[in-house]
Amino acid sequence: MNTELPCPVPRLPMRHPESHKGNHGSILLIGGSRGMSGAIALSAMASLRAGAGLVSAFVPNCCLRTVAGFDPCVMTISSKNNQKGEFAYAAKYALATKLKDFDAIGVGPGMGSGPGSLGLVRMLAGATQVPRVFDADALNVLSAADGLVVRGPAILTPHPGEFQRLTGVSSRDRESQIVAANELAARYGVVVVLKGAGTWITDGSKGKINTTGNAGMATGGSGDCLTGVIVALLGQGLSVFDAAVLGVYLHGLAGDFAGKALGQIGMTAGDLVRFLPPALRCHASNHS
Repeated sequence: MNTELPCPVPRLPMRHPESHKGNHGSILLIGGSRGMSGAIALSAMASLRAGAGLVSAFVPNCCLRTVAGFDPCVMTISSKNNQKGEFAYAAKYALATKLKDFDAIGVGPGMGSGPGSLGLVRMLAGATQVPRVFDADALNVLSAADGLVVRGPAILTPHPGEFQRLTGVSSRDRESQIVAANELAARYGVVVVLKGAGTWITDGSKGKINTTGNAGMATGGSGDCLTGVIVALLGQGLSVFDAAVLGVYLHGLAGDFAGKALGQIGMTAGDLVRFLPPALRCHASNHS
């Protein structure tokens, strides 16, 4: 496998001085459930800070006010929830007519793995006209749903435990998981982001080890932020592989900035959102 890229990290295209919000991606993030509203809110806020022009969050009714209250720049769309506070099965019908309005979609943070989530993930697995990111509970749904697979253009972002559930390869065997990630990506035409220290990104024919990030990022919500960053980059026109590589890099760089400013022990996922703009600025200056 080729692990060498023409440039160590892809770059974002320069913004035209007369561009407007519609030129920088209208993206949708799907997730949340009662008690887990923060996960999808973090994804949405990370997307805003990663440069998306328009960010919408599709959430169960019971999460609407909470998610909307995190940031006034996030637009919210809601659908019925069941008694557990997760998406009702009818949610997929409420979303189906809206998919064409978005340049990129992320699904999974905080959504749970009930029948409503299954319906949404099943629908999005076949939505090959739009780039998608599958994370968190969306990956758990894929693991539990026999015969359900995702086709590209798509990115899967499992941590080692989620990848074990997807493939059966032990989370304790990093080398075997990397081999399995390469095989999975090649088989279905997707990009796999195998998270961990030295996150591995592969499309099955080439791969990249990420070099940014630190142990302070080992905290709840970090992965939700990564989902938001990658979806924002997809919405700005990057390919699935480039969006994954640059998204992981910027996410880790934001963590490095946060660790230097705050110390690693006290870092939260919210700090990653806060330090995304300096990370973007640093990356842009290195390519100027």
